[in-house]
Amino acid sequence: MPDEIATPAFVLRARPYGESDRIVTFITEQHGKVTGIAKGAKNSRRRFAGTLEPFVHVRVVFRVRPASDLAFLLRCELLEALRGLTADLDRFAAGSYVLDLTDRMVLGRESGVEVYRLVRDALRLLASGAEPDPLLRAVEMHLLRASGWAPALDRCRGCGTPADAPLYLVAERGGLLCRRCVPVGEPVRTVAPEIAALLTRLGMEPLDRATAPGIASSDAARVTEELLASVTSGPV
Repeated sequence: MPDEIATPAFVLRARPYGESDRIVTFITEQHGKVTGIAKGAKNSRRRFAGTLEPFVHVRVVFRVRPASDLAFLLRCELLEALRGLTADLDRFAAGSYVLDLTDRMVLGRESGVEVYRLVRDALRLLASGAEPDPLLRAVEMHLLRASGWAPALDRCRGCGTPADAPLYLVAERGGLLCRRCVPVGEPVRTVAPEIAALLTRLGMEPLDRATAPGIASSDAARVTEELLASVTSGPV
């Protein structure tokens, strides 16, 4: 039999399979995104009890099956329960969004250390009382960078004009363009300099410094929504 693999992880999603099994997708520290089958999980009181749910930090133990895309999940050990996310509806929604967006942005078993730490830090901060809106914008910007889709928001992508005046978001081109560089007929959204500067900062700084004093979070959210929609499937 293949060797057992053990790694810290968070559950991104889980669904029933048959009468007693579950299909579970994790973001892991050492093996990227892993989807596996947990046989008998519904009735398990030892191998999986309370560990195949959102907002729990676990050590998952699995075997890779050479003839299948699904790993064989052997057991999960509880490391940490982030109870602050289940006691407040807004924090529950924000944490669920972090997990869902990560699932859609990360493909296969690519290197997962940066994304795993991003998810871990975001959930811990939300559970401990961090303001959700700027934190979610920071998570979005960090995920775009980690997945190779980092936008250029500090200058025009065409001619390099600094973003000290309103530029125009062209999501399919991965950033901002000045009026001279916007192709004729291209649908665009105006981005104010303060929004461009905010998102650039949020994408560079650690999550625990995510703040947006005096700036309408809805304006920043509309920009990241368009950026994410251009590189993911499904609603953001």
